[in-house]
Amino acid sequence: MRRLIFPLLLTLWLAAPPRPAAAQSRIQETFNLVNQVRAEQGLPPFQWNAALARAAQWQANYIAANNLYSHTGENGTRPQDRANAVGYQGYVVENYVAGWQLTPQQGVTWWVNSPVHYNTLISTRYDEAGLGYAVGNDQHWYVLVVGRRSDQPVAPPTSNQPIADPAAVVVPITLSQPNEDGAIVHEVQEGQTLWAIAARYEVRLETLLLYNNLTQDSLIQPGDELLIRLGQGQEPPPTPTPPLTHVVRAGETAWTIAARYRLSLSDFFWYNGLDEDDFLQPGDVVTVRLAPGQTPPPTPTPQTTYTVQSGDTLLGIALRFGLSLADLLGYNNLTTDRILQPGDVLQLVAPVSPTPMPQPPTFTPAPAATPTSGTAVAQTTPTLVPTVTNTPTSLADTAVPPSPSPESTDTGQLVSRGAFLAAALLAGLAGAGIFLLRRETA
Repeated sequence: MRRLIFPLLLTLWLAAPPRPAAAQSRIQETFNLVNQVRAEQGLPPFQWNAALARAAQWQANYIAANNLYSHTGENGTRPQDRANAVGYQGYVVENYVAGWQLTPQQGVTWWVNSPVHYNTLISTRYDEAGLGYAVGNDQHWYVLVVGRRSDQPVAPPTSNQPIADPAAVVVPITLSQPNEDGAIVHEVQEGQTLWAIAARYEVRLETLLLYNNLTQDSLIQPGDELLIRLGQGQEPPPTPTPPLTHVVRAGETAWTIAARYRLSLSDFFWYNGLDEDDFLQPGDVVTVRLAPGQTPPPTPTPQTTYTVQSGDTLLGIALRFGLSLADLLGYNNLTTDRILQPGDVLQLVAPVSPTPMPQPPTFTPAPAATPTSGTAVAQTTPTLVPTVTNTPTSLADTAVPPSPSPESTDTGQLVSRGAFLAAALLAGLAGAGIFLLRRETA
């Protein structure tokens, strides 16, 4: 019985998946590091999305099991396919990285060192994300999917060409031990790249290039020695002056060039007088930095309208021009179920309401006095009195009139009192006359 139970337990133990707690810990650490990169750039953190996490885990499991470095997944699926399949309605972008004994910090450092992947980390077009992690073929695999919700389902790309990303792998690299002075020097081995070496030692690519007087275009050969960490008392070389221009190479886009030089896409367009519809050709020289004292080009006039092209969606247009979907709908008096047609013209700014003309004051005649019986009323021209709108005021601004004192009694009050006394005297005399008349009669 013991001989049967032990092999069974061993088989179950070997077939068991990685401990969920350990995997969850790596996922949480990687997600926190990604948001730390965003915080360094003054950006809000990605919000965790469970659906995007399922899509990321699906791809992580597949590429780890098949030792496949690609964004193309099971049955030829693409990142947008997988997001749609798990019920996420919105646009997505995917990063992945894999490597021998790759830690979360090393994986995120690799993404930071790669301009295209770094641009995903600092993108302002997406606001939520999910992560997947798997172990397979002696490597640790990390997949990050970022997204932004849409008002309608997003169609995946129509091309069936596989999306490969062979650079997103960190080959096995043995860490060198520090020298007596604390300096670390690495000897390059076959297949190793500057990005992979920087990620393995958890240093920024810019630092590695600075210490070794290299550029991102520099080629390294097996046997080359790279300074990874300065020794005690060793001063770093002066920071080289960054270039002002860049020569476009095959496969590069405005997006990848801007990410490489840590530029926002809007600044890159501004420096070069371009917009999103312009195409770059290999050999074009573009500006990536202004020289000291150089006058920047005039700020381009913001685009106020957009003509709908085939395949455009309301959310896609809103994202393209940095608008919220609610604003775009409000500017154009549209609803989310509106179907766009090529040639439609949409407003990209709030409509300007005409300034209302001031209205002249209205006048009403003063009410005529009601005539007293037996009294002639003089005919006078009605006085026009402007209608005054009462404006609320605070108690502190309202003057309270003082109560009249006996010494300040006006003439009207004296006349009224005299008339009252005269009437009383006449009434008394009349009463006395009646009394005397009755007495004489009696």
